[in-house]
Amino acid sequence: MKRTFLFCLGMASLLAACTNGTKQPQVIGPDTEPMAASKDLVELYSDSIAMDEGRSDLYVSRAHAYINKEQIGAAMMDVTRAIELDPKNMDAFLLLSDIYYLLGDEANITVTLNRAQEVDPFDSRPIVKLAEVNLLQQNFDLAQGFIDNALKISTYNPKAYFVRGMIFMAKQDTVSALKNFLIAREQDESFFDPQREVCRIYNAQGSPLTESFLRATVSRFPEEPVVRYELAMFLQEHDAPEEALLHYDTLLQMQPDNSRLLFNKGYVYFVYLGDNQQALDYFNRSLESDPSYLDALYNKGHVLEQMGDYVQAKDIYNQVLKQKPNYTLAIDAINRIANQME
Repeated sequence: MKRTFLFCLGMASLLAACTNGTKQPQVIGPDTEPMAASKDLVELYSDSIAMDEGRSDLYVSRAHAYINKEQIGAAMMDVTRAIELDPKNMDAFLLLSDIYYLLGDEANITVTLNRAQEVDPFDSRPIVKLAEVNLLQQNFDLAQGFIDNALKISTYNPKAYFVRGMIFMAKQDTVSALKNFLIAREQDESFFDPQREVCRIYNAQGSPLTESFLRATVSRFPEEPVVRYELAMFLQEHDAPEEALLHYDTLLQMQPDNSRLLFNKGYVYFVYLGDNQQALDYFNRSLESDPSYLDALYNKGHVLEQMGDYVQAKDIYNQVLKQKPNYTLAIDAINRIANQME
């Protein structure tokens, strides 16, 4: 779990997913955080707690480590203990609300955040999280009201502006969403999510700022795969296929067997560089990783067809149709081959 801003992570994937075409499917970024690190942290905090069992903050820290290991029950026990030790520990209340989110317990999320507000009415964090809860429930006006209240406490609040941007995205007001994402980005350059959304909006709009924002975001967050993938897609579609391949190679270092990345490399070699053999190799590698990947199988047939191997190409197209009888491109290809062989 690389970010604790849990609610809007869910909304980001729901509301701002990239276009996923037949030949260029969207890559799903891998979780690059090593599990071993989480184990070491649990042991480290356990040792510290053994030496000082009365420190509420240590239980909160260990709860975070447990969540990274997906041990939600252990995390719940630790954060509950943290609140028992310090009933005013705001970090404990916020983490407890995240745990209830992971458990899908919306009622207790709200109860916990209301308790957190009572602990410190001038801390805007629980208010922003209440906005997130209402955003997920599509209570947009309530969500907006919580954000307005949070910004009354302080206008410096990048997370509040990000959530307000997501509210406007949900309401399909892209202009207002972009404005808020840019404010969040300006207030905190280390905050990845608003910068990702800015890139997506510019890309969808065909803005001349797209490339510069994609490059800046990749430079600022080199380990984040999502925007690097979007930059690679942008480059291959804007006369820079060789550079796109370099970015795909970087992504493949993170996840060598990602069938979608391997597919995209094959697509670049086939469509943009005209290198049929390299394309065939990468479509084969994609299929080795995911034998059910019909688009890769179809494109393998297409490459073989271009190479003049009509018999094998037709056989592959028939394999596609065996799995999906209404795969129109394969039907058209078989008819095309039949005309070629007359």
